[in-house]
Amino acid sequence: MELTVLGMNGPFPSPGGATSGYLVSAGETRVQLDLGSGTLAALTAVTAPESLTALVLSHWHYDHCSDVLPLVFRLEAMAQEPLHIYAPADEHSLVRQAVQGCAKMTLHDIAPGDEITLGDMKLTAYQARHPVPALMYRLEAEGKTLCYTGDTNTVDGLVDFARKADLLLADGLFPQAAWAEGKPHLSAALAAETARDAQVKRLVVTHLNPLIDPVGLISEARAIRPDVIRARRGDVYIL
Repeated sequence: MELTVLGMNGPFPSPGGATSGYLVSAGETRVQLDLGSGTLAALTAVTAPESLTALVLSHWHYDHCSDVLPLVFRLEAMAQEPLHIYAPADEHSLVRQAVQGCAKMTLHDIAPGDEITLGDMKLTAYQARHPVPALMYRLEAEGKTLCYTGDTNTVDGLVDFARKADLLLADGLFPQAAWAEGKPHLSAALAAETARDAQVKRLVVTHLNPLIDPVGLISEARAIRPDVIRARRGDVYIL
């Protein structure tokens, strides 16, 4: 299994950057996790978007799904078959409405506990904690496991969700001083605690806010888990 970081900022991109988007590959299976601003161009440089096995969205906030809108035009021009899109139901999302109106996209609403086979991958959905309906995902293929938190704060079962994953791709937007129980994201330190307690092999902290110093943020996480990796656009990880 291979993970390619196409974008890792949130809630808006840094200069020349992109918000959340990650391509996961195993054999002939290619699953795109989220498609935030700036990620469609990066995806197209790696593979034809219409050839994806599926697009899986953690939630419908724009920094995770805005490039679905230009993807509509790409698919209408080039796709032979509809692209399958999996996401939590959110009737308030304007992007979701656009997906429902596109003949070259097939939308599947999913919920916590759902297990889905996507080519050679098994995907399991878990409940996230965010201001809108949101999910975390555990993907398994080729004997390896990737866990992606999407956007979440602390939630019951977070450690079990990540248990012994080969790689945990975790929301770690806040420094410790800015984090609070009511915030919409984890801190980098809490992501590190989760990885430690879940006995995760590798932790990649992502969803980095351009206004927050990433050096200080990651140093807090490394005080708990010294091998923490900071997500960077273009990074490729082999599980």
